Amino acid sequence: MSGGRAARWRAARSMALGMNLLGPELAALTVALTVALVLATSAVAQPIVVAPSPIAAGKDPVRQASEALMQWRRDWENRDFERFSAHYAEAYQSTGLDRVTYLERKRGIFEKRPWQRIRISEVLWVAEQETPDALSVRFIQEYDSPQGSDRSRKEQRWIRANQRWQLAGETEVILSEADASRARAKSGAGGIGK
Repeated sequence: MSGGRAARWRAARSMALGMNLLGPELAALTVALTVALVLATSAVAQPIVVAPSPIAAGKDPVRQASEALMQWRRDWENRDFERFSAHYAEAYQSTGLDRVTYLERKRGIFEKRPWQRIRISEVLWVAEQETPDALSVRFIQEYDSPQGSDRSRKEQRWIRANQRWQLAGETEVILSEADASRARAKSGAGGIGK
């Protein structure tokens, strides 16, 4: 095994071990996706690094960011707006919305929904080579509330600032038109406003 490929395998193993906190099924899926990524990038001159070197000695940034992601999901699902909004960095941007505008919109949604259920699966973390204090994560999100439900592929950018991981931006794509149509029908033309 070449030096570069061996390094990618070590990085993949490190990332998979960091994902164990998400459960054995998700860890196994993460390992499979990571192996596929390693094999796919083995012929590329500039390989993608799946797990960066630790930001601080003894700290695994993928594990820390994974814990932040799971806490973000719990705070959202529990409709704890103060804790939920603390996950967003000052420089947050999403689909043309800045942090303040995005969180004002979310506050209104929290107030309208008596409950919401959020499930996350197929999580894959990718390091940003040019920014050691940043990680991107891709996952499938299933959202359910009395006003609608959908399934989407989400990509988020997390940055480390003030010794904690925070969301700096995100994009989302609804996975099926049937989901999108149901969401629009149940909540009006604007969608369900996740």
